Amino acid sequence: MKLSIIIPHHNGKKLLFDCLESLFDNISIDSFEVIVVDNHSNDGSADEAKIQFPSIHLLKSKKNLGYSGGCNFGAKKAIGEYIIFLNNDTLHTKNWIEELINFLDNNPHAGAAQPKILNAIDKDTFDYAGGAGGYIDKYCFPFVRGRLFNTLEKDLNQHDSAKKIFWASGAAFIIRKELLHELNFFDNIFFAYMEEIDLCWRLQALGWGIWNVPTSVVFHYGKQTIKQNSFKSHYLNHRNSWILFIKNSPSFEKGMLIIKRFILDQMAAIYSILTLDFKRFLAIFYSHFWLIYNLRVIINVRKNNDLRHKNLDLIYNGSIAIDYFFKRKKYFNQIFE
Repeated sequence: MKLSIIIPHHNGKKLLFDCLESLFDNISIDSFEVIVVDNHSNDGSADEAKIQFPSIHLLKSKKNLGYSGGCNFGAKKAIGEYIIFLNNDTLHTKNWIEELINFLDNNPHAGAAQPKILNAIDKDTFDYAGGAGGYIDKYCFPFVRGRLFNTLEKDLNQHDSAKKIFWASGAAFIIRKELLHELNFFDNIFFAYMEEIDLCWRLQALGWGIWNVPTSVVFHYGKQTIKQNSFKSHYLNHRNSWILFIKNSPSFEKGMLIIKRFILDQMAAIYSILTLDFKRFLAIFYSHFWLIYNLRVIINVRKNNDLRHKNLDLIYNGSIAIDYFFKRKKYFNQIFE
């Protein structure tokens, strides 16, 4: 079989039904399977989806495994040569899958790729989560072509060239199945947010490239399972950024880099107070508490990561936070091109 499409799902009948209907309406290849991983939903949406779309394979978890665990659950059952991981709050365009498959078929050194991801509500604006491909700075703050922090660019074809990227968005990306097995899947320590960055980091350390394919287009609602600006969203983002930093950064042992990263967090906390964003302030505090309490576990994760000493070209050597908030650089082309 050529392709397995894995959709992790936790509640939301309309989102899932719209996603599956759009998916089946816009796929033309014959050799594929769709695996919906139900992360312990309590609204009956997954069972109803199986009735409405009987060709899907429905896997049920006895607990919410998060994005990483849900994707891993489905991937271990997948039989396709390629795997697409797809959020349940996405809508699709004609031939988006075929464009991704053709790109990997024709580029044997590409290990993974993502489509251009636009906002599902404002369709001429880049999506927050994926845009035209992701990057990261040396402090492990992520950003994307088409979005820096909360500044979303309009899609004016400025990012329509296929380029190597640092990470492909978990909202929609394709990967070679044998590489996913070689990497031992997503790391479940993340639960949700940035697990795809960790996976792509390790993939590049093995020598594989990751690309955006702008001729493939997907629309994404975003922040439907974990609401944007919620405490949980802020907490997981700050916590997982630190996990990413400790686990993978070849410069982690440099004491000054750690101090600078901690200072950036304190600046974010102060900014949160000044803007009355107390949920973010508490999220930063609790993420630091979690890190201190689990530091031995994370250090062991780093020690077991044989790829941690790899220096990768696409890590931005500056601070995206300093550039954005102090140097007033609001657009990707002011930073990276």
